[in-house]
Amino acid sequence: MTAPLEARVPWIPRLAYSLGNAGETILHRTFEYFVLFYYTQVLGVSGSIAGLAILAALAVDAVTDPLVGSYSDSLQSRFGRRHTLMFASVLPTTVLFYALFNPPAGLSAARLGLWLAATAIGLRVAITFFYVPWSAQVAELSSDPRERVTLAILRSIFGAVAQGSVIALAFNLFFRATPAYPRGQENPEAYSPFALTFALGLGVVILLSAAGTYRRMQALERAETSAPLRFTVAALGNAWREMMFGFPNFRCLFLGALAAMTGLSAFNAFSLYLGSYFWGLSTAQIGQWQFAFVVGAALTFVLGKPIVDRLQASAVFSAGVAVGLACFAAPVLLKLIGVLQGDVAINLMVLAVANALGGFFLGLVMITSAVLASETADAYQARRGIKGTAMLFGFITLSMKLASGLGKLLTGVAIDLIALPTASEAASITRGQADALGWACFITLATLGVLGARVFSGYRSAPPATASRSTAT
Repeated sequence: MTAPLEARVPWIPRLAYSLGNAGETILHRTFEYFVLFYYTQVLGVSGSIAGLAILAALAVDAVTDPLVGSYSDSLQSRFGRRHTLMFASVLPTTVLFYALFNPPAGLSAARLGLWLAATAIGLRVAITFFYVPWSAQVAELSSDPRERVTLAILRSIFGAVAQGSVIALAFNLFFRATPAYPRGQENPEAYSPFALTFALGLGVVILLSAAGTYRRMQALERAETSAPLRFTVAALGNAWREMMFGFPNFRCLFLGALAAMTGLSAFNAFSLYLGSYFWGLSTAQIGQWQFAFVVGAALTFVLGKPIVDRLQASAVFSAGVAVGLACFAAPVLLKLIGVLQGDVAINLMVLAVANALGGFFLGLVMITSAVLASETADAYQARRGIKGTAMLFGFITLSMKLASGLGKLLTGVAIDLIALPTASEAASITRGQADALGWACFITLATLGVLGARVFSGYRSAPPATASRSTAT
């Protein structure tokens, strides 16, 4: 007998769904922390060229997200509308991730930029065929809002473990300091084994996540009563206009997330530069600073569900964005105005506490974003009588990926304007150039954080009486 949508999701598909977040986290974190630094500081590509290449990849990826989502919503296949695409993404994702960090020897800076663009576009499109169908499952595995919060928390746990693994392995194994490279992230030989390890990890995560949710989703898809969305580019364009102009909540969520996540992406991209040249941290200390974010995010595993259950998800999302970005920006400003001096131990403690707090508030944002996106998908289906869940989640991921690309471009342009030397000439970096990095990061965070919170403030949650509160059985 097919389980009803309101039923409590069994543990195997629960865990398998949540594991899928580890794949996107591995890819996202390597893009956030290492790709721009590797191509600019290690390979000598212009920051603007590298930033544009990454933006192009994420822009193509962002455009394909709703296309893949719409196609998945309409797909009829023996493996299911979600899993056909999820299984197909395993091999190309694995191969292209490795290629991203292993360009052919002897390429000029311009051709390295083209290699970055080509491999990054291919990789981002490949993982879209997993990520968009996977993300739609949070609204399909159960229609109970409380169960969706549980799924969101579990996927945050797997995401935090993946992020912690990326940071721990990167800074303590692959990029550890050597006599030749005291800042291990500047070592070109470290990137190939780093890429191979995480490429294989990506492939395994995608395969296990798809396999673990397969039977549950097959049963739910057979029981589906809503008509599937018909896939055409014209229909997708009409749906996009309808969502932006006919659903104010979607518009607020999309544009607010775009602004705020662009700021966060820029901060992540700045982190290796700031840690190395602004804060004067060792490779291991940079790892400790970044790992504090994971510790803070882990607190949401305990406190996230009670907070979201008791408060409106939209209010938690808005506060999480504003306070989270403020936590990242505050230490930079304190150092720029002279409150934090040259004591590395004190600075590291302040950075770790700020990153932990930022991780906690951004963890709440990740939980509530799944709930808010599910609310929007439910409203669309109720109004249109058409199931377009993956298409709508594709539009949400579109904003996040555009934000990631824009953040890298802003960082790359700032590096060029500051005229930051490459790793081979890092000893010549002046105090003025280091401070300019800090000001660029702070201004970007403050401007986009305020803008994101302001735009999202127009979101209006449905009254509790109209919300589905089915009891899980």
